[in-house]
Amino acid sequence: MRFLFSLFFVIIASAATAAPIKYDVNKDTSDVGFIYTFGGKDIKGAFNDFDIDVAIDFKSLKNSTVSVSLKTQTASGGFIFGTQAMRSKKILSAKAFPEITFLSKSVTGRGDTAQILGDITVRGITKPLTLTAQLFRPKGSDINERDNLIMKITGTLDRFDFGANGYAKEVAPDLKINIEAFIKKQ
Repeated sequence: MRFLFSLFFVIIASAATAAPIKYDVNKDTSDVGFIYTFGGKDIKGAFNDFDIDVAIDFKSLKNSTVSVSLKTQTASGGFIFGTQAMRSKKILSAKAFPEITFLSKSVTGRGDTAQILGDITVRGITKPLTLTAQLFRPKGSDINERDNLIMKITGTLDRFDFGANGYAKEVAPDLKINIEAFIKKQ
């Protein structure tokens, strides 16, 4: 991995600002991925067009926010038939629902992990979702580095909750979310 040391969410009273720090996401190096089970095997998929907005308040984590927008037409299922199936009416219905969104409602943390509670909208259906986030600093960077960070976000959702129930015999309902965002202070 490109990082060694985690950066604690609840840290350092010195040098912390009162307002959240806004970050831009490097889309070229970031990976918005997921894992699904097809025929008993784990397959990695991804969204190739996305927007992620991040603001982190290191002094008061509850003031932090995360929003994610995924363009469903760019969903990749890991292989050509998986991609076609995923974009079809039976799964994402990408033409009718061109976007998946997540908007945080609260952020809490303990140690080097944060829980992001928010609402996710898939196929026009909105449900609560809790994600786990960790921040890392690049290998070899200063211990107080906050300008360039790596944010890992993980979680699980049941696609059946959103009416994406096509190919139920072949594809398991759970999707494991795995986002690795390289973020830079604005």
